[in-house]
Amino acid sequence: MASNNPPLIFIHGFRGNSAGLEELAKQFPDFQVFLPTLPPAEKQSLLKYDAGHYADWLASYITKHKIDHPVLIGHSMGAIIAAATADKYPAIVSDKLILLAPISAKPNKFFAILSPLSILLPTKVVDFITTKYLYAAKDPLQFKQILKTTNECSAAYQSKGDLFKTASFSTHTCIADFHPPKSILLIAGAKDRLIPRKKTEELSVKLPAKAVFLDDAGHLLNYEQPAATAAAIKQFIAS
Repeated sequence: MASNNPPLIFIHGFRGNSAGLEELAKQFPDFQVFLPTLPPAEKQSLLKYDAGHYADWLASYITKHKIDHPVLIGHSMGAIIAAATADKYPAIVSDKLILLAPISAKPNKFFAILSPLSILLPTKVVDFITTKYLYAAKDPLQFKQILKTTNECSAAYQSKGDLFKTASFSTHTCIADFHPPKSILLIAGAKDRLIPRKKTEELSVKLPAKAVFLDDAGHLLNYEQPAATAAAIKQFIAS
């Protein structure tokens, strides 16, 4: 591990866990990497599922593991949590913040209502529908592997009630709600159907932030293009 590289914390998204970011994390052999699994997975819980409590949880994780000013790298809902933590606890994290497939704007009202209600459906049905929607590539073998990992991640959620609260948080909060005093990189798939490119471009102006778009990726760029995503991250950290 190169001593001049900062530690990295990869923060997963809704209904995920650390396994969903392992392929991306493998691209950083010269870095100290941390892959926490957020509540409510693994029988964890929060007093309240909102940005402040998630930021408190991540700050406690950083303190507990004695991580020295890590670069936060959040994917999807994890990007919201990364931005909230950098906003609330700027002194304990790096001056660089990286948001993957960032939730640049709140979804429309229909999706905001539908997403929390989806937990009432069988887990594997939800996994298939959401993965099919979020995956932009055309590789059936890769899709099958992503779906398998998604099934394994979602199986770790024990409480339907907590999962509903997390879904509500992820659909009623977005990156634009925060003002982290950081140098920020946004990496998004050009074919992301959940968050249109225009919304991410608008967010990059508002923050401000640098925006990079991967041409053949959708919302699951951590699976679809881990090498290209990692290359953009490394270039930003080194700059």
